[in-house]
Amino acid sequence: MKNSWLRLTGGVLALILFAGCASTPEPAPAEGPWTPSELSFALSGNDPVEGFNRSMFAVTDFGMEYVVDPLGRVYTSILPRPAIEKFNNLCVNLEFPARAFSCLGRAEFGGAWDELCRFLINTTVGIAGLFDPAGAWFDIYSTESDFGQMFAAWGIGPGCTFILPFMASLNVRDGVGSIFDMAFDIKTYIPYAGYATALNRMVVAHRAYEKAVAGSADRYKTYHEMMLLRRQLQLKMYFYNALNAAAEARKAGIRPELPPDRPVAPKPEWVSAGWRTIPGFRPQSPVLDTMRVAMFQPQNDDDPWYFRLSVFNGDFTKKCDVREIRFGEELPALRYGYWHAENAAPETAEERLLAGENGGRPEKLLVLLPGIGGDYSGMTSTALAELFYRSGWSVAVLDSTFTWQFYLATGGVLPGFLPQDGENVRRAITHVLDDLKQEKLFNPFRSRITLMGYSFGAMHTLKVAELEQQSNRLCIDRYVAINPPVDLRYAMKQADALAGTGRDWDADKAVATVIEIAGKAMGAMQNRYPSYDPENPGEEPFNYGVQLSQEEADYLAALYFKTSMRGLLFTAHREKGLPALSTEYRWGRRTELYREIDRVGFEEYAEKFISPELAPLTLEELYAQSNLRAFGDSLAANPKVRVVHSADDFLLSGEDRRFLDRTFGGRLVWFDCGGHLGNLYVKSVQQTLLDLAETNNEPVITESVCK
Repeated sequence: MKNSWLRLTGGVLALILFAGCASTPEPAPAEGPWTPSELSFALSGNDPVEGFNRSMFAVTDFGMEYVVDPLGRVYTSILPRPAIEKFNNLCVNLEFPARAFSCLGRAEFGGAWDELCRFLINTTVGIAGLFDPAGAWFDIYSTESDFGQMFAAWGIGPGCTFILPFMASLNVRDGVGSIFDMAFDIKTYIPYAGYATALNRMVVAHRAYEKAVAGSADRYKTYHEMMLLRRQLQLKMYFYNALNAAAEARKAGIRPELPPDRPVAPKPEWVSAGWRTIPGFRPQSPVLDTMRVAMFQPQNDDDPWYFRLSVFNGDFTKKCDVREIRFGEELPALRYGYWHAENAAPETAEERLLAGENGGRPEKLLVLLPGIGGDYSGMTSTALAELFYRSGWSVAVLDSTFTWQFYLATGGVLPGFLPQDGENVRRAITHVLDDLKQEKLFNPFRSRITLMGYSFGAMHTLKVAELEQQSNRLCIDRYVAINPPVDLRYAMKQADALAGTGRDWDADKAVATVIEIAGKAMGAMQNRYPSYDPENPGEEPFNYGVQLSQEEADYLAALYFKTSMRGLLFTAHREKGLPALSTEYRWGRRTELYREIDRVGFEEYAEKFISPELAPLTLEELYAQSNLRAFGDSLAANPKVRVVHSADDFLLSGEDRRFLDRTFGGRLVWFDCGGHLGNLYVKSVQQTLLDLAETNNEPVITESVCK
């Protein structure tokens, strides 16, 4: 028996060695920016059995949606969140031998000792592992080590990408390592424990999985890249080391360093509009401050007594009514999110009479347009929706025109030409209002409608305002634009300049930097960020500073801009073939296509993708008409328009700032800092948005004037 086990072990290890040596990742090209695809290639090499892996992932994706989701709804409605989390803690505790022995195998003796201590403490004081006093009381944390990490420490390569259904492993080495993990898992030898553990664990992971892949044009690609980064952090024991470092800092009385404070910036001479400062904001740089948009979060999310799958869950996101509109019967539907105000005005005359003297007040509807690549379920859109919902507004959120969903819904119109985008957005809003009216969720002729957009969506908001001046079809009472670019060409140049960050890195530098960025970003996203109140910062100010270097922030911003265009180009190429892309679309071989797509910059997109479709319109004419200056006179004469901006937004040139100030005057509010959308978590900024959206002192637009 012993010899058989040794032969099996030796054979498995030989297989790993062979796989690792036979498919060692080729080095990524040294030239050009390090795009997401180039990084993925550097970490895992090509995907030679991509078709097989996609098929296996499809099984997982199907199972998460049609098996885990319905079972989870029942399971999480029977058991509350604390019970499920405690059972998960027990399961993790029983997996201690695999973590301890894998630490020993990679000479991480401190980690092995910590795992032993955690097991003894949590099994006794923590009641079989239901609770975690080892971490909470003694700062002894889990290593999250496994045999795949041990094999990596031995110098065994990952082998090719290899995915099996409902398995977290991404390659041959880690897949074989998972066999050893199961062999050293105490639950393996307890009847039916594996089934209960699997259901419980997938229910816990369901929300994170959906947030990771939701809205993606290629869920396999998104999943693979996200898990690849997570695996790299595990290989380096990143979070174990970070938790220990934080614990040592606490014991030594060392507090996280806040960004240095600075004197309030003086009001520039050219500013004629409203000028407001944010005390205690502690700006770092325009790009670093832009990263703080991630701190603008829904405040009522993922914290109720029951998980989100439960029928008893009261998350704000759970209240979203996902509805559909169509631009044409033959075209795919476009989804939008809708939150109906709980205190909305009654619909019928009888209901208004029963409601009393306030029953005739108008309803308030906010229609929200996200920034580039954003969809109705994005965090910034959801946080804005919650802000207004809590103030008595119904809220409808659309996808950005720069999403693959909007592209398909419009019949294959590439976005980026502002007049065309504005018309399509206007059509979408028309369909939304018609849908809500038909379902008696909203009466447009007894209501106040505010159209609000941020970033690229703010440009669309202003374009719709100009179109509505020519022909008032939507009966919109107020337009609020948050941080709109002025010159789309200049904004594109700024984004493309960021994409050049790290151009001269070698493969080792690129991988190390991205892993560090991923670790810091994932760590920061674990925090819950309350809205910052400059009037009441508290004795212990919450640290809203971004823990990245300038180079890291520039690179992270570049990655966001790159990925915002990826799904759109991929979908367009799949549907009709884009002449500007030389790589053919094939279902099971997409690696090279993504490498080409990720190299496309915004200026190249305008020149090679949009401009040919608009012929005989020239590229210069495209840029000229995608500039707010093209209809500045209309905006200046429109009393319904309001603008909120940051004076240090890096997507604005100096002349852009002066143009905005001249055009809008007292209808524009400048904040002295915040970069691009980075001050939205500040309560004074939020209150400004609420105030500007209100039209209480103005008459309700009636049907007679909506022509």
